[in-house]
Amino acid sequence: MANSRGQRMLLLGVYGMEMVECGGALRKNVESGGVSHASILFAGEAMRKGLKRSAEILDCSVEFLGMDTGEISGTRAEKLEIVRVIRAFRPDIIITQDPEHCVSDLDPGRRPAMTILLEGMALAGRDEHPNCLVDISGVWAEKCAAMDALESQLEFIGLLMEGSSRKAQYGMLIPGFDQLTGNLEIGTAAKRLMDQAYHLYQGSTGHNDVFLSESYRKDSMFILDNLVK
Repeated sequence: MANSRGQRMLLLGVYGMEMVECGGALRKNVESGGVSHASILFAGEAMRKGLKRSAEILDCSVEFLGMDTGEISGTRAEKLEIVRVIRAFRPDIIITQDPEHCVSDLDPGRRPAMTILLEGMALAGRDEHPNCLVDISGVWAEKCAAMDALESQLEFIGLLMEGSSRKAQYGMLIPGFDQLTGNLEIGTAAKRLMDQAYHLYQGSTGHNDVFLSESYRKDSMFILDNLVK
């Protein structure tokens, strides 16, 4: 049976929103008596402001490494910064981006960041093919509130919908969506629907016995007393 006691959980986030995307696991770890901390490579001033509010809601700490998406290149200094974070926090569990997805992702800096992260830690991150689910039903409200605090990101999502056919499609599923004004309102409503769809999929469709969940992939050997389903 899995050990549910609180542990020292470290999120090595490339972009800031990853802290909230994994916020259910971070918050549940704290509620179990553990300590959760997020270290973010890329975050502008507006995002940092939102992330600090999100961290308070999730009851975790956050730091910003101040790396640049256009200049990161896998230097010795960049790798040593990840080593510093790990040695300072001494985590039991590390969460970070998926090493496969980052290859095709168009966000700048993701691929060189993966090299830095892989060489700075023992990887435990999310994957397109998860083998671990964390039931986050009990902390869903906090996770949503933490996402709502990332106003600069939500405004950007709303901005992307201007003149897009997707706006009408979201309106089919979100009551009153066409009455919303301003990119922040539109982006907040749209992101809430995205999150509901994503976090419901793994469990609510009947694949697993959970309702709202975050998916992860454990990348190491599994030590078991007996084989289990």
